[in-house]
Amino acid sequence: MQTVGDGTVTVNIYIETGSKGPVRRRMAGAWLVEYMSKAGKPVTRGGILYADITTENELALRLLIQAFSILTKSCCIRVFTECTHILHTMQNHWLWQWQKNGWINAKKKPVGNVDLWQQCSALMEQHITEWTDGEHSYRQCMLGRIQKEMGRDHALTAPENYLMIEVDEWNTRCRNAERDRRKV
Repeated sequence: MQTVGDGTVTVNIYIETGSKGPVRRRMAGAWLVEYMSKAGKPVTRGGILYADITTENELALRLLIQAFSILTKSCCIRVFTECTHILHTMQNHWLWQWQKNGWINAKKKPVGNVDLWQQCSALMEQHITEWTDGEHSYRQCMLGRIQKEMGRDHALTAPENYLMIEVDEWNTRCRNAERDRRKV
């Protein structure tokens, strides 16, 4: 969470899902972006995605899209996720191989969730990324909020729909606005 010598901002992205594996089920996941403002203050933005029917891979890709889509300039990004499919894809450079092969994987089959991978690829193009499953200080908070959302009935109109849930306490602007209202 600092600026590199050339002025590039360093960003951390945290992705957590409530379940692991390829089984389609009811699931929620969380994304959080953390960086330092020009004034040297930490800034966070994040939220929850909920779905009645999804897989860990599909949900994690959608979370990545949410996180990367708020970045407006080139950054050096460290992505923390425990989704092994995404980690292996990025650490083994499969994404670029798939693109080169017309979105066909090494087994000569179409890449799963290709539309989401294409969106992620487009959003990541301008950034330098590093991928890790390392421990981070937000994990328990994020998993706790995921559990809270899983306990609610969100009543989506169709099972394939996703619900974006704002988490005010994860969004620095919301916290600052609330603090400023209390000062008045």
